[in-house]
Amino acid sequence: MITLSLFTGRESFRQDGKKTISFGGITMKPVRVALLGAGNRGRYVYADYAKQKPYDLKIVAVAEPDDAKRAVIAAEQGIAKELACKDWKQLFEKPLDIDGVIIATQDTMHLEPILAAMENNYHILCEKPIVTSESDSREIAQKADGFGKIFIVSHVLRYSPFFTRVKTILDSGDLGKLIGIELDESVGHIHLSHSFVRGHWRNKEESSPMILAKSCHDMDMLGYLAGSGCESLSSYGELYHFKAENAPQGATKRCLDGCKVVQQCPYAAQKIYLGKNTGWPVNVITTDLSMEGRIKALQTGPWGRCVYHCDNNVVDHQVVQARFLNGVTASFTMSGFTMETHRTLRLLGTKAELNGDMEQGLIEIDEFSSREHRTIRIETKQEGHSGSDELFVADFVRQVRENDHEGKTSVDASLQSHFMAFAAEASRLADGERIDIASFTHLPACL
Repeated sequence: MITLSLFTGRESFRQDGKKTISFGGITMKPVRVALLGAGNRGRYVYADYAKQKPYDLKIVAVAEPDDAKRAVIAAEQGIAKELACKDWKQLFEKPLDIDGVIIATQDTMHLEPILAAMENNYHILCEKPIVTSESDSREIAQKADGFGKIFIVSHVLRYSPFFTRVKTILDSGDLGKLIGIELDESVGHIHLSHSFVRGHWRNKEESSPMILAKSCHDMDMLGYLAGSGCESLSSYGELYHFKAENAPQGATKRCLDGCKVVQQCPYAAQKIYLGKNTGWPVNVITTDLSMEGRIKALQTGPWGRCVYHCDNNVVDHQVVQARFLNGVTASFTMSGFTMETHRTLRLLGTKAELNGDMEQGLIEIDEFSSREHRTIRIETKQEGHSGSDELFVADFVRQVRENDHEGKTSVDASLQSHFMAFAAEASRLADGERIDIASFTHLPACL
């Protein structure tokens, strides 16, 4: 048994007033960053990490157009007034005493701050997707080639205890040669209605296709597990349910406007946002989590709309079939028509079959020769992509400190997942046409 001991670091201050932490005689200072975007991910992943581990990460500047959200981060992080701005461009008007930037703005707003951070030679942590168009992806691929600083994208599933263990099993040869991958992303009916029917990612013209916005994580995992770049794929999917013709009789344009079918409707805003829960997704709709504040948000904001009367146009169910350069084939299903939000996996090898559930932390292996059934339980967290978020941020801090470009993911790997997503959307719109990735991207396949 291996036992890990945690040591409490000793705080000290340099002559310039900056805090350092000493572990066993080794002095480390926190990585200093500017946070661009203080929404759900900005606040509850990156700012929370900085609060919990101030010896690792220090947010010294924030850019966020929402006054209330910006004020919360500035107060919690002790950010100077002149370094708490509405627009990230204001922060870049003069040199910043930072190591890097965390880009957590809306997806369509990523390109400009990425390029600005590159010009200023800052380390970069960017939320996925990196950008939302094929042309911008090609530009990032070109600009990132030779960039000397750390640049990683939040494909956090590579850091999850579940997928880390699965990858270790694969690489050990216990399954034999990998033949096929089956991956299912159960988005969950509440998550789908909140984020992709009412919320920020509901309209692909304003955000991106669902397969990119939600499932570029999964496109990334397919390549990660296959151990190869994608050769070709095809896809089917539609917006099947959340549209006006499926609205039940008596439904109003807003849930709080006297809707006659509240009791029967699983998507009634009253049920989702006005109960005891004030965590996600409730904390997304307003910073005022009182009952009055939430009611006002539903009366005036997008989350109070009937799910059958929104301006959404992204799919609610999609399947992808892919072939990788090493011959591995994969199938992927993304669906909003599930009770829970979770991912399940099946790997088909020449020696054994593996079945797993990420959220349950469960892996089961059936070996063909011995007929042995093995069960592996992994300790996971319910929040933060089953603990992946925290491990991802910690590795970003490590890479910056060590100037180590050999993390679990890279811009090249992330772009591969993006081009797979763009190709899947093109195939879907062409009634499942097979798309060759190399000719589609005009870039070499990469891991």
